[in-house]
Amino acid sequence: MTNPDPMKLPLPNDLIPETRQICIVTRDLDAMVRRYADQLGIGPWWVNEYAPPELFGTTYRGEAASYSMRLALAWTGALNWEIIQPLTGPSIYHDYLDRNEEGVQHVGVMLSDLGLSWEACHETFQARGFEPIQEGRWKRIRFCYYDTLAASGTIIEVIDRPADFERPEPEYWYPTENA
Repeated sequence: MTNPDPMKLPLPNDLIPETRQICIVTRDLDAMVRRYADQLGIGPWWVNEYAPPELFGTTYRGEAASYSMRLALAWTGALNWEIIQPLTGPSIYHDYLDRNEEGVQHVGVMLSDLGLSWEACHETFQARGFEPIQEGRWKRIRFCYYDTLAASGTIIEVIDRPADFERPEPEYWYPTENA
């Protein structure tokens, strides 16, 4: 008897077909980006600030809340690496840093991979006991973090990015083209 391929054995209650993002929360985004690029060879990094008015419709623990962050993105194959440094306002990123050292705070999945509408996604996560703890929109992208900490040891973010979305130019790239 051969061992079955675990990729071909979905659970009857499967929900997440692919993890697309790993997010590290830090107190110093620039230093963390340099370490990932210079020591681990992950990059280049697209670095920007997410703040109102481009960051809107934001909630924190079920209440309207304004917050901002610095954010950096890089890819290794299909996996997106994200580094977030919280700036202003209440956020789950501040909560994480208040309880922990810097590190992996959430993993991200794409709404399109789930095969659900935004509303059905909320219903599905809530039916499993996972409440939304932070939401918002940045430009045309929607995101929602669900409180999956007790079940998984981390938070799960669902990202709804339109297929035709074009990422704007960042504040800077690291390393720069001239580096």
